Amino acid sequence: MQYTELRKGTKITIDGEPWIVTEYEFMRMQQRKATVKCTLKNLITGRTLHKTFQPSDNPEEAQLENHRSQYLYRDGDRFAFMDQKSFDQFEMTKEQLGDATDYLLEGADVDIMYFQGKPITLQLPPKVTLKVIDTPPGVKGNTATGGTKKAKLETGISITVPLYVEEGESIRINTENGEFIERVKEGK
Repeated sequence: MQYTELRKGTKITIDGEPWIVTEYEFMRMQQRKATVKCTLKNLITGRTLHKTFQPSDNPEEAQLENHRSQYLYRDGDRFAFMDQKSFDQFEMTKEQLGDATDYLLEGADVDIMYFQGKPITLQLPPKVTLKVIDTPPGVKGNTATGGTKKAKLETGISITVPLYVEEGESIRINTENGEFIERVKEGK
């Protein structure tokens, strides 16, 4: 792979470990060769790294596989999954999954990313639908705070929602930034 092919979301291997490009900037200065400055995140440890790629660099694309799995249950800081093809059960830690645990519901189908035959992280869909289990009532005319309030969801996380969202409703959330997107009508 050429260094100019690096983009946000590109997965590469450095020193035998998989990394994902979280930010990149193409730099071209006068009378110099172009470089690409990247911020990388290790998919196993979560560590970040700032690296500049030169024209002589040829990063190796990471050989990753996605396996459809079902989330079974949580036991402390360990999360149990079952591969849907082989029916093998395996566990992953909170460190491996990161913020993805905020959006996991028992029985949900998820994509698990594998590197060299080992599960390393969970790939969330861009949006998830969760039910509001606790939120204060929205008082008409109470917009001094911008018309928002806190709501606790069925997975245990709290997010900011508009005043019109009520307890018991289902809402759609962006998994990249944890923000409210829309209310979901029943049956959709």
